[in-house]
Amino acid sequence: MYLVFDIGGTFVKYGLMNDQGEIFNKGKTPTINHDLEAFLNSLVTVYQQQKDIKGIAISCPGLVDIDKGIVYGGGAVTCLDQVHIVDELSKRCDGLPVSAENDGKCAGLAEAWIGAAKDVDNCCVLAFGTGVAGAIIKDKKIHRGNHLVAGEASYFIMDADRKSVKLKYFGHDSSTLGTLKKAERLLDMEPGTLSGEKLFSLAKENNPIATEVLEDFYFNIAVQCYNLQYVFDPDIICIGGGISEQPAVIEGINRYVTAIYENTKQFLKPEVTVCQFNNDSNLIGALYNFKQIHESQDR
Repeated sequence: MYLVFDIGGTFVKYGLMNDQGEIFNKGKTPTINHDLEAFLNSLVTVYQQQKDIKGIAISCPGLVDIDKGIVYGGGAVTCLDQVHIVDELSKRCDGLPVSAENDGKCAGLAEAWIGAAKDVDNCCVLAFGTGVAGAIIKDKKIHRGNHLVAGEASYFIMDADRKSVKLKYFGHDSSTLGTLKKAERLLDMEPGTLSGEKLFSLAKENNPIATEVLEDFYFNIAVQCYNLQYVFDPDIICIGGGISEQPAVIEGINRYVTAIYENTKQFLKPEVTVCQFNNDSNLIGALYNFKQIHESQDR
């Protein structure tokens, strides 16, 4: 069995997993954000409660150099910035092999391993939440680029103004959070009061503002799918995040993918589908990353 951690800003989720990616004995513990020693001790406490662990896999925020095991940034978990988390945790856990990877990249690896992209070699994954997590996967492995930022979808540029040098970023305007904030402004609602479920409910009731906000959301994603297709040419593009569980999302995106194909001069139409995993994707992808690092013969 493997012990796998999914480090978030509020909780660290964990589970025991087998070779096939099945999860057992899931749990969570509060994230200690600003004290590195206390944070590491919280992970060690979980480890000490387990038996016969073969290795430890980690999904975490921030840019991750998987070869050196170093986290840069760390998102809300500020104590992880520039920490060699692989070495630090291994030496506290009986020298077990440890791996670490960015949470968005783990979500992508989950789909590539046993999810929606399991039958292809190359794919892209976009997961929508407070920002847009992205992963570019080539030959079942994460493509990171020279500076570890390949696939950082939140920074994709949607629009730009030359005179003011102002940019509109995909992660700001077309994340789940950005979409809800836009709807709140247009609906004259208090910030933070609109849920995704309510937004979709308003659209089903033919509220014109809610409908337009969601149509913009679908269209913007479809446009970026075309950009990904022409930059990387994946076999498939997978859409994830909690909002993707709404059937209207993948239907809306594909409706605009088709409209763009039929109304503009495109060489091909991207194949876009919904992710198979959401809540457990980071755990599954973290284990696949571990297996690629420590168990693959051709890495």
